[in-house]
Amino acid sequence: MSTAACTAAMGQTVKPFQAAPRFWKANMCGVHVPGLELVPGGSSDASLVLSWFYDRYTQPSRRAIRSAWFTRDQTHVLLSWPDSRSVGQSPQQFAATCQELVSDGFFPCAFLSSKDHDPADVPEILARVAMVLPLLVGLVPMFCIGWELSLWLSPTQVQELIDAISAEVLKYAGTLLYVHFQQGYFAFQQPGHDTAAFWQANVGKLTGVLHQRDLSQDKPMYQARITDCLQRFAGQFNFPTDSGFGHPFDFVACEITAQPAFNGQMTEAEQNAWGQTALTTPAIGSVIVQGSGNGF
Repeated sequence: MSTAACTAAMGQTVKPFQAAPRFWKANMCGVHVPGLELVPGGSSDASLVLSWFYDRYTQPSRRAIRSAWFTRDQTHVLLSWPDSRSVGQSPQQFAATCQELVSDGFFPCAFLSSKDHDPADVPEILARVAMVLPLLVGLVPMFCIGWELSLWLSPTQVQELIDAISAEVLKYAGTLLYVHFQQGYFAFQQPGHDTAAFWQANVGKLTGVLHQRDLSQDKPMYQARITDCLQRFAGQFNFPTDSGFGHPFDFVACEITAQPAFNGQMTEAEQNAWGQTALTTPAIGSVIVQGSGNGF
């Protein structure tokens, strides 16, 4: 069944695919909305929104969350198929959540695998992804292969997932595809190879990386790490200068402050200051930091 047919069958208003702009305006764990109910897995502070738990909220709460995101000019929403699946969401329900966001002007990014809910087995991961992917391609403008891939899979397994998933999602022109690694990583190359080899192997497949900050870094160290990554994406150290899509690979400052925010150790204003630290890192040629300055 096509995405349009599926959403129509669920009573959703079908909205044509909207390609997401190559910048991120989001906060995955940092926006506070008073009056929300506690949801499974959420923070002890019920007002704190984890974007990938969006489908655990009631419809009134979801409207309030969308309003809060709009007020902050945040349009990109990180979702997670394995997390939604773990609480009983069907592929059709997950697609309906994505349609709800798209129809309201948001750009959802669907994470497709997780160390918490998937085995370290590529065929099984792909079987679980295949449950939902046909409903999302042509609807969801952005995908990520999975959460913290370098913590639970080998470089070979990660590449196998990239190869298989990119072949499906990129059938729809304009779709963006990312990877997400453990703190501080921006590549996951084979042993004995350098970071350039990972990105050379993924020209025409990946748009870029959703980079997770090493929480041990202070702000100057964080900027220094970002600068190193930007230099590489700009073509230094044998890196390709074109992702295969007419522009360099994208460096997205993602998951900068989520854990301290979840633990109640950082305010939204403090998160935003960290986001600005990332965004004010000087560009290297045409390669800039993608992000919103809203913590993330």
